[in-house]
Parts: sequence; structure tokens; C-alpha cells
Amino acid sequence: MNNNFEDFLMDSFEETQETEREITLGGKKKIMKFKPISADLGDKLRKKNRKIKFVKGQRIIETDQDRYISDLIIETTTCPDLKNSELQSSWAVMGAEQLLSAMKSKMKDGEFSDWSTIVSEVNGYDKSVNELVEEAKN
Repeated sequence: MNNNFEDFLMDSFEETQETEREITLGGKKKIMKFKPISADLGDKLRKKNRKIKFVKGQRIIETDQDRYISDLIIETTTCPDLKNSELQSSWAVMGAEQLLSAMKSKMKDGEFSDWSTIVSEVNGYDKSVNELVEEAKN
């Protein structure tokens, strides 16, 4: 194996590409687009959904996994753009989080699970987000 610093020059890093996937949501097949988030944004999303508690002098860090997964879906899904005000308006909500929640109310649990699995795969996780959540719980 060649240890060449040139492999780590900025130009050697590939730009992330948008991918299309067919997914069933609300009982109908749809074509959606996804783009992986940067590790930097991933850190920001984890920190945003983190709570620090102190129990008997011990610092305990808890992550709200449901909110983290929602944020990951919102940031990774490019079509539909959940931040689009016209789309939010059609669902009579304001904000990407409220739109995702409204959409979830009209889809099967397995459909949402498939969406979160695609998002985790697009972001380079070997396991689905749901498997990671289960591991984190244990």
C-alpha cells in the first residue's frame, strides 16, 4: 500500500452526487432524490439533538434519535425538498419538521422505515438508521 499524501489533497476528494431511488410512500411509488450530507453537517445534527444530563455527578449524553433521523431525512432528501414553502403550504404546515410529520401521518410505518434506510445508505452507513437506533438503545 502506497502512503501518498497526494491521495489526501482536496482535489482527490470526489464531490458527492445526488442519487435517485424509487420508494413507496402513501401507498404510491415515487421517484425521490437524495444527496449525502457532509460529516461536518452530521456533527451539527447530532449536537442539535443531544441533551446533557448530570446524574449523581456523572455526565450523561443522550441523543433524541427520532429527531436526529428526521433531521437526517430533511437534509439528505433533495426531491421533494421538504424545506419548500409551497410544498409545506399544500400540507397546511410551516417548516420542514412539521411537513415530515404530516407526511408520516399519511404513510405506513414500513414506508417511513424504508425512507430512513435509504437515507442511511446514501450517507454511507452500512446499517440502516433503525438498526443504529436499536444498537444505541442497548
